[in-house]
Amino acid sequence: MDLDICVKLFAPFASGTLYAGFSGGADSTAALLAALHFRERSGCRLIAVHFDHGLRGKESQREACEAEQFAAARQIEFRCIRLKLSAGPNLEAAAREARLAYWRTVAADRSDTAVVLGHHADDRAENLLLRLARGANASGLTALRERSVVDGVTFLRPLLRFRRAGIEEFLNAAGIDRWANDSSNADERYARNALRHTILPAFRALSSGSEAGLFHSLDALEADAEFLEAAAEEQFRRIAGETVTPLDFWRKQPPALLIRLLRRFVATQSGRDYIPNRRLLERFTALPEKCVVSRRIPLDANRSLRIRGNTLALELPSSGAAAGETEPGPTIWNWRTKPETHRGKFRFSAEALAAPRAMALHEAMFDADALPCPLLIDRRRPGDRLIPFGETAPKSLKKLRIDRKLPAETALPVVRSSDGRIVWAPGIRHTAAAPVTPATAAIVHLAMRTDSSGEREKSIRNGSTFP
Repeated sequence: MDLDICVKLFAPFASGTLYAGFSGGADSTAALLAALHFRERSGCRLIAVHFDHGLRGKESQREACEAEQFAAARQIEFRCIRLKLSAGPNLEAAAREARLAYWRTVAADRSDTAVVLGHHADDRAENLLLRLARGANASGLTALRERSVVDGVTFLRPLLRFRRAGIEEFLNAAGIDRWANDSSNADERYARNALRHTILPAFRALSSGSEAGLFHSLDALEADAEFLEAAAEEQFRRIAGETVTPLDFWRKQPPALLIRLLRRFVATQSGRDYIPNRRLLERFTALPEKCVVSRRIPLDANRSLRIRGNTLALELPSSGAAAGETEPGPTIWNWRTKPETHRGKFRFSAEALAAPRAMALHEAMFDADALPCPLLIDRRRPGDRLIPFGETAPKSLKKLRIDRKLPAETALPVVRSSDGRIVWAPGIRHTAAAPVTPATAAIVHLAMRTDSSGEREKSIRNGSTFP
């Protein structure tokens, strides 16, 4: 395993920060050493982050302690993030979401910051089979890539070219013969463990070339996926910024592009990601040539496609609106070039601050270099969550609103990044997004006010209920 191979992947972050997910296992240890090798060449900042999921008692505590000692011996900054999870059928998904929530707080929408993960070639093969069972397309089957962006966070996987056995040989050669072995990795009730210990070994035994063939197929699928994603992005530019689109545009798209374009369109308009399935494609392509009667295709509980005549738009139910009423998608706010914008009765403004100061709930300040641009000013949606300022775990926006004693019909909007993540809930709670720190070079102050003055303006300042 040659650490110099990783240098090209890390190069864009030579003057920035690398966060390395560090469980203490063999793969994350090798990934941390690869990042350390780059730090010694470039001088970048390197921080090892260990997640204690709080599920294995003393075993978890011991691993956290050993991980900290390993980092300290190599003069690597170390953080232990303690997550509060409960065992259950969706534990793996909950753990991934909790980790991603933390990565969003420190690395989202920063061009100089990336997260280093220890996924390797064996993980690629496991992911392929897991996604295959779910009916994923080429993009889903090859989701583990050397560089990818999820919710604004750049993830780097320097070990994807190496097998697990080769990684362990590398560690032994480096004088490292002990690493953490999570006891839950042997539990075959989890699909990934069953794949690793039973199904993949049986698959490899089919023939001498089956294993190499699997990796060749992965490489070919990834090349296909990247080509299709680029082609879809080029097509999307034709309708970017439009809320009502020509139906003819969609009808002309081949299925491989249509499914990717629909995902991009829905995510951009609603501020939240959406992964279309085969059933949606079937319903969409079954539409008659001319839709004389308005038709609605539900996507989920809160989003639908609405076809009227020769147009297609995304339909979002309005909070507090009468049945059948809808409201437009989020208001796009490029706060860097347009310091003031409106949404309904609310006026939003952005201005530079020379120094930090106390903020009311209708105001917020952020690190200007870390705050996404553009922002989306949007309505609140069922299931919304945010990470409050000073905390690391997401909380329900509904509960935070109730704690503020604000009734559900209070029409307070939220401010989101382009991936749908809430970066500010004015009148309800400040978040941990783009925090101002001693290293902040520029501060941006955001404020929300109503267009009318007097008592309504006073109610905003006091954080009380809006009329």
